[in-house]
Amino acid sequence: MKLFHALCLLLLAPSLVQAQTGSSYSDSSRDNSDVAAEVKALREALLQTQKQVALQQREIETLRERGKVDQDAPVNPVQTTPLASYTAIHTASSPMLLSKDGYTAGHSTSEPATQGQESESPLSVKIGPAVITPGGFVDLENIFRTTNTQNNIATNFAAIPFSNTAQGHLTEFRTTAQYSRFDITVRNKFGANDVTGYCEADFSGNDATNAYQTVNGHTLRLRLCFMDFKRGKWEILGGQTWSWLTPNRNGLGPMPSDLALTYNEDVNIQVGLTFGRAAEFRVAYHPNDHWAFGVGIGDPNQYIGDFVALPSAFASTLGSQFDNGAQLGAPNLMPDILTKIAYDNEFRGRHFHWDATGLVTGARATVIPVGGTSFASHSDVGGGGQMAANYQLFRNLIFLINAYWSDGGARYLAADGPQLVIRPNAAGTDIAPSMVHAGAGSVGFEWNASRKTTLAFYYGADYFQRNFFIDTTDTANPGTIIGYGGPGSPNTNNRIIQQPTFDWIQTFWKHPKYGALQFYSQYSYLSRAPWFVAPGSPKNAHLSMVYAGVRYVLPSKVSLDE
Repeated sequence: MKLFHALCLLLLAPSLVQAQTGSSYSDSSRDNSDVAAEVKALREALLQTQKQVALQQREIETLRERGKVDQDAPVNPVQTTPLASYTAIHTASSPMLLSKDGYTAGHSTSEPATQGQESESPLSVKIGPAVITPGGFVDLENIFRTTNTQNNIATNFAAIPFSNTAQGHLTEFRTTAQYSRFDITVRNKFGANDVTGYCEADFSGNDATNAYQTVNGHTLRLRLCFMDFKRGKWEILGGQTWSWLTPNRNGLGPMPSDLALTYNEDVNIQVGLTFGRAAEFRVAYHPNDHWAFGVGIGDPNQYIGDFVALPSAFASTLGSQFDNGAQLGAPNLMPDILTKIAYDNEFRGRHFHWDATGLVTGARATVIPVGGTSFASHSDVGGGGQMAANYQLFRNLIFLINAYWSDGGARYLAADGPQLVIRPNAAGTDIAPSMVHAGAGSVGFEWNASRKTTLAFYYGADYFQRNFFIDTTDTANPGTIIGYGGPGSPNTNNRIIQQPTFDWIQTFWKHPKYGALQFYSQYSYLSRAPWFVAPGSPKNAHLSMVYAGVRYVLPSKVSLDE
């Protein structure tokens, strides 16, 4: 409409000039120069309007390319504010296809959506001001591995069979619906407060020993369940959520669409990627659209798995004080303390995200020293740091990278190594916890080749430093090596685990009212090298595995800000 008005005024400008020149001398004192200035201003206004219309048309084309607007639907350019234009471009840069968790992988949840950009799921129900939206997907997965890991949907990276075992010469194939998932989102707003409640569950719980017999009775499992409260620049979260050590795609948000979880089908995701899902309480502050930072506490766990050899004289006492993979409710010293900072921006219309996370963790052990009469407690505090980034190299190609190093943070690497070992003193009369160094890193590329096809490649590696010593408490066998990774240690004491992965996701059909039907596939090559192998034994274990499945995704809320 403004364009039409500008054109009309420009066409009438010569008549206005003539009327001005035919008027009295006193009126002409304003003169042709003033009229010419007005005409020039009108021409500049027309030029600006034309530029704005062209910009809006490009935005519409961007939305069409990413599936936010139907290709055949007529879309009329509308006048928008600079903020609205920025928001549309910013959020439209996200992948059109659904992520591995069945959610559109967005780039910004902190930026406001403009009016009319959001529509509720057809499954949504309103109760008063609250909107309740169910979601999830039904998954049928086929899994083939070249060795018998005895796993289903989640691969135990740390225990790949060696070729000198029977399992190393046996393949496995499984068909399962275990990864099917259901979630519910409740959103409410009162005054200046925005509240989101989110719960998510799948069927990868603790299966019975007869789960693969006549009836595959996979048990329901809590994945996520949290409340997120926002007011102004502040955000408070409490509940079971993805740990802040999990890399984000954007901001510090807890929703699956905010996280860089890869497109992998494996429940343990990817070697080299730090993650966790546990109870956390955290507070974040968003000073502007680019920066966010916060601090929180998370559920701790004194984890040694089946990796660590304990001092023999104290093994019976220490066994119940650490999670060995079967010890539920081990004691602990303090909650894990997490801090995180994130930065998001657009460079030449391409999204860039960077985040860094700090970790403080601790452990405690208690024994009665040899010759003593009362318990003595010993503690150790460790920590670590993680950095991650992703950048949209080209319009449909995203590069991702993350790096992690810790002193006692191995359990955030799919529990593939121990948090700590127990070191005896030189006299063999007492002990002390000693953290195990662990690090990881990964790189990846995600390419939205078309509106219906996404390809991805990732490579990751986990490293666990050895921490061993002589068992001075074992007087019957002097010189025995205990701890982690020493001479004679079992081949589960891994030095490095590596995994390259290729993913292909194809959307056969998608409709905002009825959901989507997709094909998922993943190929991975895994290898692990322990610190010690017996003479004549294989130096490493390796396997290839293929996931191939079909997934029906329930219709979910369609919004440019998610």
